Amino acid sequence: MEDSRKIDFVLTWVDGSDGEWLARRRAFEASERGYSTGDANANGDCRYRDNGLLRYCLRSIAKFAPWVNRVFLITCGQKPVWLDESSPRLRFVRHDEYIPGEWLPTFHSNTIELNLHRLAGLSERFVLFNDDILLLRPVAPEFFFRGGLPVLPCDLGIPPWLGASNISRIVLNNSGLVKLATDVQRQVWRNWRKFFDVRSLGAVRAAKNLASIAVNRTMIQGCFGHLAVPHLKSTFGEMWRRFPGALERTSRSRFRSDESVNHWLMASWNLVQGRFQPANEKRMGLHEVVNSASLPGLCDFVRNGTLAEICFNDKCEGEEFAHCYAEIARAADALLPEACEFEKR
Repeated sequence: MEDSRKIDFVLTWVDGSDGEWLARRRAFEASERGYSTGDANANGDCRYRDNGLLRYCLRSIAKFAPWVNRVFLITCGQKPVWLDESSPRLRFVRHDEYIPGEWLPTFHSNTIELNLHRLAGLSERFVLFNDDILLLRPVAPEFFFRGGLPVLPCDLGIPPWLGASNISRIVLNNSGLVKLATDVQRQVWRNWRKFFDVRSLGAVRAAKNLASIAVNRTMIQGCFGHLAVPHLKSTFGEMWRRFPGALERTSRSRFRSDESVNHWLMASWNLVQGRFQPANEKRMGLHEVVNSASLPGLCDFVRNGTLAEICFNDKCEGEEFAHCYAEIARAADALLPEACEFEKR
């Protein structure tokens, strides 16, 4: 059996400014007819921008999670010039190494993430990162997994949808599939000690979860924010067996669609099956919109390491974008000034 202490990190990255990649994206945007969304930002340029933080994301992993087994860096083939592929704990993976060829090329992050169980050599326990996430202080393996189970923000929402955005539709789609496959209310009450754990969640979150079950009853809105998400590879395989139509439909769409599901489906399933340890996301890290107003506080947060992790939600444009991320990179460099094992020396 695989060592239960082995935990891999998976990190996805794209450079949307690459001319060859951009030309291919534009060509498929003109011809693709298999997706629809009322959210103008769902497939906008902001979804593909390189914010310049990948180097610091890897440095933060090397410094603050030195116990990690291996880091899988997934791209369409793009490769940062400073990346050291010879690092024994780094695996550089192209999309075509694990995603079925008929779904490629893809410009859809959900396709890239829903198929992670196909990665050769990926451990049963892994954590999904994005390049806009940094660790800010040392974390133990138990930060992500306790007793072999993923530590998840146990955040049940009211109502089971959030609005008209693309991500709101995806959350609702995830919830609908879980509802079809199991008695959600019964499962929650079967694992009530976790869903209403005041010590782990705090009184407010525990009370909100109780109200959510009372109002939503058979629906579960699993919201996992934009921090790193711990997963079980076996759950991905299980969801593909249970919902092959929905997952294949998402994977076939080259762009984000309101009919899509995402990797939160797997985390939601772990929730209703009781395969998790409860946590309050606000005690774990910060997910914040980046703009000129929030910038000073974000930079202080990075330098001070107030919580274990941070995710930068890219909402600014043009000169504001360049200025904000240059300042964030300076703060990250102050925290993580030394090159790590994943960089060329």
